[in-house]
Amino acid sequence: MAAEYVNIDIGDIGSALKLLANVYPDARRALAEFVSNSADAFSITERSGNWRGWVCKIILDERKGNITVSDNASGISYEELVRIPPHVALSSKRGDLEAKGHKAIGLLAFASFCERMAIVSRLEGSKETYRAEWSQDSLKDPKRFPVKIELETKDPRRSPGTDVYLQKLFKDKMHQLKKQKIIEFLKAEFSPDLREKKYELFIIDGEDRVKVEPGRYSGVSFPTLKLQTTKKEPIDLDLYISQKPGFQRVGLFIRGKKVIEDISTYPDFQNHPWNSGQIVGEISCNFLKPITGRTGGVESGPEWLRFVEVIRSIEQELATFIEKISEEQKEKQAHRIFKELNQALSYVIAKLKWDELPKSSGLKGGNGELMQKGSGGVGPGSGGGGKGGKDENPSLPFRMPRLIDPTKARQKGAKSGPVFNWREVEFEPDAMNFRSRYVPPAALIEINSAHEDYISEREKEDSHRNYLTRLAAKELTLINFRDMGDIELTERMVQLETALAKYFKK
Repeated sequence: MAAEYVNIDIGDIGSALKLLANVYPDARRALAEFVSNSADAFSITERSGNWRGWVCKIILDERKGNITVSDNASGISYEELVRIPPHVALSSKRGDLEAKGHKAIGLLAFASFCERMAIVSRLEGSKETYRAEWSQDSLKDPKRFPVKIELETKDPRRSPGTDVYLQKLFKDKMHQLKKQKIIEFLKAEFSPDLREKKYELFIIDGEDRVKVEPGRYSGVSFPTLKLQTTKKEPIDLDLYISQKPGFQRVGLFIRGKKVIEDISTYPDFQNHPWNSGQIVGEISCNFLKPITGRTGGVESGPEWLRFVEVIRSIEQELATFIEKISEEQKEKQAHRIFKELNQALSYVIAKLKWDELPKSSGLKGGNGELMQKGSGGVGPGSGGGGKGGKDENPSLPFRMPRLIDPTKARQKGAKSGPVFNWREVEFEPDAMNFRSRYVPPAALIEINSAHEDYISEREKEDSHRNYLTRLAAKELTLINFRDMGDIELTERMVQLETALAKYFKK
């Protein structure tokens, strides 16, 4: 039997059209297709030598269940309105690397969230307005219910441009099409265009008119802004390192439209630093080809491989930059906690009234007074406390000038108080087991930055503060009670640590 050759064809055109219409699970993404068409119309009109302030308006009418997308571009001719219905998937913009749309299925998106669509347009230079009416039936049975195209006489446009009337929204889609949800979606979806001010985008709800501004990213800007593939294809970066790591994402944009929400969801980028939760921003790459699907994406092939190769080439640079920013943030965090600790010490020491404590029965060497000068130069009067280094009141806790930043020179006449200088420093090899130490001449508490406890505890601000609070309690009680016996020392350390903990709970 001879081989038989059978052409692939669409067995049920209505079913195929409905499938294409429902590739948009989110009604906002379907609505965005009409904004994309306006953006493309602006671009094409401008490239033809005609320009005016481009504006796209989304007008909401929740009471009637309608949405209108209106623009002031060059409009659509009667011939083009007639050409569109029988040419689904054959776009006139195919090959235009500046156009967002090139698959000719975007108009079908209406059927995923509403019953009917009417396109009303007036072409630049024409006095006539034409109307094309599409419906759910036009997709289900296109031969029986063709798209109706006629001259608009009832309400013609007065100026060039296009109005798309999306009528009878589905009730189960209404919650996705609330004003604020649309704004949040569009400011991310069209962020590059809005940031470059290619056009203005407004959401109008009755008397309320809101201009959609581009999404803003917080964090430290990554200095590399542009890359090139081996074929000199440009890639633009707008990346930021978040100072508060969390669920941060990097989106991929093609021709100003987001096609991937988070590149770390792709196997090629499921690694550090993309999945670190610390990078947020945008990558723009116009030579890639977006696919049609329920979650969007990019066609695989040589273009994608070149893109991946270039983006992965900056991973080490990004990781180093993240580490640098993270370390700077931790240093700022430490300085902020040091200041808070000095304020806390100033407050709680006055409440403890250590100067009123009785003589300690556990004092080494007999009946010495509380707070007497200890060995090694730690205690009241040593290390420069008071005027001229003299101990004016040996019964008071150790007091030093209020100096917070150890890099600054000591100020004369500074207010006295139980306040210290602080510094993070890696201790010498023979002192690596110590977590902290006190340096009397500078009234300085040094924190061993290389100790494994400190490295782990400084990852989160709360644990960082708790750790430094314990070290502060240790050092201050050693300064004042080191010669008064283990019981007195530990009691006072617990007392001070408890008082500091209560202070920070306020």
